[in-house]
Amino acid sequence: MRNQVLLLLLLLSLIFIFPCIISAKSVIEPCKSSDSCSALLSYLLPWDSELSEIASRFQVNISDFLASNGVDPTKPFAETQILPAKSLTRVPISCPCVDGIRRSLSTIYTVQEADTLDSISVGYGGLVSAEQIRSVNGINGKDPVASGQSLVIPLPCTCFNNLNNGITVVYLSYVVERGESLSSIGADYGTTVTNLEAVNGLEQPVIDPGDILAVPIPACSSANLDWRNESMIIPNGSYALTANNCIKCTCGPGILHIRCFPSGFAAVSCSHLQCKGSSLFIGDIYEKQSALGCNVSTCLYRGHYGRKIFRSLVNSSQNQCSGNQSHSILAPTSPAPHGSIIPLVTVSPSPSPSSASNRSVTIVSSDPTSKQDSTSSDGGSDYCAYLCFEIILPLSSFSLCAAT
Repeated sequence: MRNQVLLLLLLLSLIFIFPCIISAKSVIEPCKSSDSCSALLSYLLPWDSELSEIASRFQVNISDFLASNGVDPTKPFAETQILPAKSLTRVPISCPCVDGIRRSLSTIYTVQEADTLDSISVGYGGLVSAEQIRSVNGINGKDPVASGQSLVIPLPCTCFNNLNNGITVVYLSYVVERGESLSSIGADYGTTVTNLEAVNGLEQPVIDPGDILAVPIPACSSANLDWRNESMIIPNGSYALTANNCIKCTCGPGILHIRCFPSGFAAVSCSHLQCKGSSLFIGDIYEKQSALGCNVSTCLYRGHYGRKIFRSLVNSSQNQCSGNQSHSILAPTSPAPHGSIIPLVTVSPSPSPSSASNRSVTIVSSDPTSKQDSTSSDGGSDYCAYLCFEIILPLSSFSLCAAT
């Protein structure tokens, strides 16, 4: 009996002294098809990093990384902006089906002097464990990694058909931090404990530091926008560049609508931005009040083929015009968790920490059927231009086994 008590005490002490030996919980999504989806990684910086360094670490396009975090790429030194340690960022990745499960194997790490599998795991913010790196790369436990050696970094992701309770979403792989609960994470990302339990297959609402959760992020989809040769899913609070970087499309905040308009890149030569037979450019709306209501003309983005940009002028009516002479579509902000310096926004109906690009509304003073090169006027105009596209994006989730 005494020996049994001593053995129990020894096991308990090992658990408290060496908690990292306990495997973290994560979701694994089985798959059969060869398709892939867009997913996100929640990456808490282990040390100060430039935005371009983070993109390089995960081998993602810097433009895609800036877009996922709502950073304006036209601002000076956007790519070299330095974020302090403990800043929370979102890394966009493609989530394919590999050996019957969803995971990403596209990130390759080159071993540096003094690196260990544990230090490499720390560098990826706990999204992958040392044991996972060892297993995927067939590393013998007795042999250390060598400087210059290339290692595949397996990263968690899930698709789940980009749906959550019938809503289009993108799934975010989130590493649980000490002191967090399903309730606090749900509050940060605008979802419920019940939903997080269902998505992650949890029988009890209990999570531990190092666990990786699939968190559904509401998103906008172009599925119902009648675009040619193009489809797009944009997580809430993000944007996407398309048509050879000539067009910028945003999702949220406030309502999950896609808004597309010229990107404004000075270095990009763009044409076909103006709707035929009108003075309106893509993203402009012309309103005119009449005795019968408000007549609305909208220049809509319709996709692209090569360098040709498709657009169309759509006329509609509503009971009343907006009445705003001049205003901007601005993103309400809320405090960012984990000391993130990337702005976050709250979005209805399903908010998530994120950042959104802002765009000033164009004021159109002349009838859109008149062909003009300019769409701006002074603030005394009775017309305002803006663009809103309603959209819903599929949600996807991911799983990864990592040690705490």
